[in-house]
Amino acid sequence: MTTRTRAAVCAGLLLVALAFRLTLALGMPNDEPDDARFYRVLAQNVLLHGVYSGSLTPPLEPTYVRVPGYPLFIAGIYRVFGVGDDIAVRVAQAVVETATCWMVACLALALVPAAWPRRRRRGVQCAALGLAAVCPFTAIYVATELTEVLAIALGTAIAWCAMRALREDTGDDRGQAARPGRAWAWWFAAGLAGGALTIVRPEGGLLTAGAGATLVLAAVWRWRPRQPGRARVATRLARRGIPLVLGFLVCDGPWILRNAAVFGVFQPAAPRTAAMPDEFVAPGYGRWLRTWVNHPKYVEPFEFDQDRVRFSMDQLPPWAFDSPEERQLVAELFARYNDGEPGAATRSRRPTSEPVGITPALDARFETLALDRIRRHPGRYYVALPAERLVRMWASPHAQFYPFEGDLFPLATLDRGTSQQIWLPIFALLTLAWSVFGVAGAARLVAEPASRFGLVLLALLVVPRLVLLGSMENPEPRFMVELFPFLSALGGVALASAGGHWRSPAPPWILLRRVVGSRTLAVKAGGDGD
Repeated sequence: MTTRTRAAVCAGLLLVALAFRLTLALGMPNDEPDDARFYRVLAQNVLLHGVYSGSLTPPLEPTYVRVPGYPLFIAGIYRVFGVGDDIAVRVAQAVVETATCWMVACLALALVPAAWPRRRRRGVQCAALGLAAVCPFTAIYVATELTEVLAIALGTAIAWCAMRALREDTGDDRGQAARPGRAWAWWFAAGLAGGALTIVRPEGGLLTAGAGATLVLAAVWRWRPRQPGRARVATRLARRGIPLVLGFLVCDGPWILRNAAVFGVFQPAAPRTAAMPDEFVAPGYGRWLRTWVNHPKYVEPFEFDQDRVRFSMDQLPPWAFDSPEERQLVAELFARYNDGEPGAATRSRRPTSEPVGITPALDARFETLALDRIRRHPGRYYVALPAERLVRMWASPHAQFYPFEGDLFPLATLDRGTSQQIWLPIFALLTLAWSVFGVAGAARLVAEPASRFGLVLLALLVVPRLVLLGSMENPEPRFMVELFPFLSALGGVALASAGGHWRSPAPPWILLRRVVGSRTLAVKAGGDGD
C-alpha cells in the first residue's frame, strides 16, 4: 500500500465515520436521559447567569455534584449557535467522535513494533480506523447529550499520548535513540488529556494514574540495569512524571481551586454520591443494594426511582435475602418506606402512588442489614457480585439509545414492533466480534518485546476502572462503551496479522526468557535518553 493509497483509504474511512455519526445525530436524537437535561441546565446557567448551578429558578446555588467539562462543552456550542441549539451539540459530537476514530488508528500504529514492515504497519492503521469508523456502540452517543463522546475521545487520547511518550522515552526497536524532549511533550499531552477527562467524568483520574504507573514500571525496568543508583532512577522518573502531573493540573486545577474557594473543600472531581454535603443520599440503602444487585434491570426501580415510586417485594430476586427472617425484615423496611412509620398520618397528605421515602432512621436499618450480609458472605460482596456485574455489563448487546434497545434474553419478550428479534442478536454478535478481535490483537502483541509495555499501559488504564465499575450498585452497560476504542486498536493488529503474518505466541517459559532478554536489547537500542 503506497502512501497515496493509504491516505485515500484513511480519508474514505473518515468520511464513512462522519456520515454514519451525522446520520445517527440527526436521525435518532434522544433527549430522554435525566442527566442530559441536567447538563443543559448547568450549561444555560453558566452562559446566561455566570453561575455553575443546577437550579431551575433563583436563587441559583453553586454546585459541584457534576464536574464541569461536558456542561462547558455544551455552553461553548450554545454561545456560538444559540442557547438551546441541541442539533449543533450533536453535530459537534459527531465531529469529535470522528476525530476519535483517527486517534484509535494512531494508537494502533503506536502499539505495534516499529520494526514491522511498513506495509503491515499501514495495514494495522487502516484496519483499526475501519473498526472504529463502523463501531455502532460508540457512534450512537452522538445522538444524546451525555458525557460518553468526550470521555471516549479523551480516554483514547491518554492511551495514544502515553504510548508515544513511552516510545520516545526509550527509543524504538529499529535503533532510533531516545528523544527526551519529545517524550516530555507527549507526557504533558497525556496529563492534559487526563485532567480534561477528570472534569468530564469523575473516574478520569484513574486513567491518568494508570499512565503514571506505566511510566514508573518502564523507568524501573529499562533504566535500572545500566544505572543502578536509586537516586539516578528517581531523578529520571521525576523528569518524566512532572510533565504528566503538570498537564493534569492545568485542566483539573481550576476546578479544585474553585471548589476550595466557594465551598471550602478539596474536591478534585464530583462526589460519588452526586450530592452536596447538606443533601441526604441514603448511603446505607446504597450499600444494601450492592449486596445483591447484579443486573441492570434492578437499577431503575430500586435506585433511579428511589423516593419517587413505591417499592414492591415482588421485584426483588431470591438472592436479595439469606433467610425467611431476612425477607420479613426487608418487607417491614419496604412498608416503612412506602407508608411511613406505623400510625403516622402521612398517607392522607400525599397521593397513594408516592412513597414516604428513605429517612435517616430507615437508612440506618438498611446499613445494619447490609453489614450483616457482608459479614456472612464477604466473598460474595467483594468478589462474586462485582465479577457478575462486569460480565453482565459486557454481555449486554450494547444497543442503548437505539430504537430497539433492550435485553436479548429472554427471547420470548423481544419486541417485534422495533425488530428486536433481528437487531439485538446482531449487536450481540458484534460485541462478541469486537471482543475476539481485541483478544487476538493482544495475543499477537504479547510475542513482541517492543509492544509489551503498550499492553501493560492498556491493562493499567482498563483494570482499575473495571474494579470501580464492579463495585457500583448501578451496573449500566453504557459504562463499558469506553473500552471499544481499545478493542478497535487491538483488532486492527489482529486483522492486519491475519493475512499470513500471524505468529502464535510462544509458551510461557519461552516468553519469560524473551522478556528477560528484551531488557538488554531495549537498553542497547534506547541509548541513555538524557
